[in-house]
Amino acid sequence: MKVVVAYDGSAHAHKAVDQLKLLNGPVDAILVSVVRGPALGIRGTAIEVDQSEIDAARDALQKVAKELAAAGRTVQTKLMMGEPADALIDEAVEQKADLIILGTRGLNLAKRIVMGSVSTNVLHHAPCSVLVVR
Repeated sequence: MKVVVAYDGSAHAHKAVDQLKLLNGPVDAILVSVVRGPALGIRGTAIEVDQSEIDAARDALQKVAKELAAAGRTVQTKLMMGEPADALIDEAVEQKADLIILGTRGLNLAKRIVMGSVSTNVLHHAPCSVLVVR
């Protein structure tokens, strides 16, 4: 089974990683962290991503990969840039994934309308099954 696991360092992302540990059988897992950006500013100029944000995401991925290795689960890690839902879906397509596992932040309706929901977008557009963890 090929699995893409979304990881952003949040408590909900840790719960997604915990679900990966529970899967039986051979699992080919890719742990993905997505840093938002680059983006366009008000004047249409590109706003680069802060390097410290990229470094923090990379360090978090490596830390969780070591945690999973200690639990007997080997994973690949991948750091991506862009919109999280789009990046996760693109990775699932590229990997021909059987499953995407991600956490949900439990946004209320107003925040979901304003900010959008990564989990909702992935659920509606993923090419495979999706496990959303609370």
